[in-house]
Amino acid sequence: MALFLALYLVFVSVIPAAALEGSASTAPAAIKADVMYWEGNELIVKEFSGHEMRLVVTPDTKIEGVVAGRLKTGDKIVAQVGEDRRALSIVLQVPDAGSSGSPAGVR
Repeated sequence: MALFLALYLVFVSVIPAAALEGSASTAPAAIKADVMYWEGNELIVKEFSGHEMRLVVTPDTKIEGVVAGRLKTGDKIVAQVGEDRRALSIVLQVPDAGSSGSPAGVR
């Protein structure tokens, strides 16, 4: 009976741990970067840490904040990146409009 209890406890602790190992690699990573240029279906960006990265942009990639056309050199983005460098979503970061030198309504 004690042997069955010990086996049960081993299986209960090992199986969930193995399941968690597989799911950790599928979580998308968020990166903040500057757009450098397009090369085919890849967007080459430079992370704020200085590391260059190629993001694969597919028709399934959700791109937000771009008014006309594509992202361009110098745009600041936040991207959710999944496996194989595939961009799941890209959001254009718009600078704060309230950062001008004079207060609003004063000329």
